[in-house]
Amino acid sequence: MYILISAISPFYAFQQSDLLGRVIVLLLIAISVLAWTIIIEKWYYLKTINSDYNGFWNKIEKFGIPQDLFKNFEKIKGPMKQITLSGFNAIALTQRHDLDSMLTNISGDGFTYTFSNDEIELIQSSMLEAVDVEIHKMEENLGLLGSIVSASPFIGLLGTVWGVMMAFTGMAVVGKADINAIAPGVSGALLTTVVALLVAIPSLVGYNQLNYTIKVLSRKLENFTEDVVNLLKVNHKKV
Repeated sequence: MYILISAISPFYAFQQSDLLGRVIVLLLIAISVLAWTIIIEKWYYLKTINSDYNGFWNKIEKFGIPQDLFKNFEKIKGPMKQITLSGFNAIALTQRHDLDSMLTNISGDGFTYTFSNDEIELIQSSMLEAVDVEIHKMEENLGLLGSIVSASPFIGLLGTVWGVMMAFTGMAVVGKADINAIAPGVSGALLTTVVALLVAIPSLVGYNQLNYTIKVLSRKLENFTEDVVNLLKVNHKKV
């Protein structure tokens, strides 16, 4: 029974493969490890961003004046902190102050600044640029995962065609349709197909899910920017 199970296992098919077939299988396994590494790391990174966003979302909705945002700046985490900091720098630029002195004035005298239409647009533009930078960070390595999804079936197909070719070559050498001559090549060919599918299918699911999550988070960061700008409009003056 043990011999029979061993004979029909993937390990037997791997043992029966030639050098190229084994290299293809090992390459696909390495690609699978890379794909799962990207998926797990990216999932954890996006989960952390979403958690940071949800943790601060309720607070910013309760802010009534811009000074509330400055007082709670240290509580902001993740990409939102960089986006907010970009907005602060733009505010300091419009008021012709450096950031440190502006923060000192706010902590001492309160938020006394007002903004024209052009200054509001400058602040919003600066924050949206920071949003684009954070989206780019979220999309990092996603292209590589997409390439794995596209390339792995073709790598498996290469192994399949090669194995079938070797099977027919073995049959030609024997001079007849002998199962013992073609079985090693066919088993190796099918093994590369199976391994390629085991790489491509999870990678495709992971890619689509990550891509969807990034789109959702991108919209949330844009909403965050809009909320901050709307908060600054409390001190807006028409010019």
